[in-house]
Amino acid sequence: MKLFFKLACSFIFLLMLFSGSVHALALGMAPGVRDMGDVVRGENIAVEFYLTSNTNKPLVVGLAYIPVHMDMYKTEKRTYYTFIPSESSEEDISKWITFPQNPILVTPGSQKVVHLPDGTAVKFNQKVTAILHVPKDAEPGYHAGAINLKPIIQEEGSSGTSISTIGITRFVFVFKIPGPAYREGTIIDFVAERNAKEKVRVDVLFKNTGTTTITASPEKITIFDNYGVVKDNIAAGQIKRIAPGKTDIISGYWHDSNGIDSGNYRAEATVNYITGSATKESTIHIPAQITIPDIPDVSTENEPPWWFILIIMALIGLYIYWRMD
Repeated sequence: MKLFFKLACSFIFLLMLFSGSVHALALGMAPGVRDMGDVVRGENIAVEFYLTSNTNKPLVVGLAYIPVHMDMYKTEKRTYYTFIPSESSEEDISKWITFPQNPILVTPGSQKVVHLPDGTAVKFNQKVTAILHVPKDAEPGYHAGAINLKPIIQEEGSSGTSISTIGITRFVFVFKIPGPAYREGTIIDFVAERNAKEKVRVDVLFKNTGTTTITASPEKITIFDNYGVVKDNIAAGQIKRIAPGKTDIISGYWHDSNGIDSGNYRAEATVNYITGSATKESTIHIPAQITIPDIPDVSTENEPPWWFILIIMALIGLYIYWRMD
């Protein structure tokens, strides 16, 4: 086994040695955020941005829609673009975006200059266009999305240039659909189900009472005994996307290695939906009998270690390299 490991390390070193020159690839986009302003339901709108690159040879780049980071809904912006989180929707808009051309070709040495709406002059290698198809039943309020770039690296023989690092920025676009938009939610009730002697699932029924889709997650679920002593603070990492008027279950698990007695407990939960939160106190009943059998975690003991998989991949790469030589 030690000999095999040494040979594998040698093969990886040889593969790196013959991989050619190495450089960092950077892909940037301008503007960083494009404000599309107010849009009309049922319209198809061109979303344009410009791509810059330091590539020294033609580069094929794939385009894909991705959701914006959750931080987008935590800070109000009114300077370079307008986005008001308290009037925003987290509706899934992934199917609203299409690309007339995908992938695109970025060529070096063919930079042009464009003047953005704010007067900034930008040198770019390629113009990119996405089409925003706004459905007729789109929710009101501010929406945001992002477009990710995925360069397709093509090696040219044994003297090709390899990429050591890839720096990519994501293009973000925002727009607003007219209508009353507000985010609001309330906790309807609690339900407890026993999974095992020492494990209880606590379900929080949360209703979206606003006009836009929100993502909700438990900030805390606290269980008290009859004397007001905290029995447990349940950590619940679930995040649920909930449409207006809909109710969903957000669950947390109470663990106690000494066992959990049946009976009534006081529970207090706070559900966070980024721009606000809802809190409710109620009594939950924990049954004596198991109502939902516990599902054990899938064991990974028989899976090969990560370094073994890495060695196999390196050997496959070395084989392909010598076949192409």
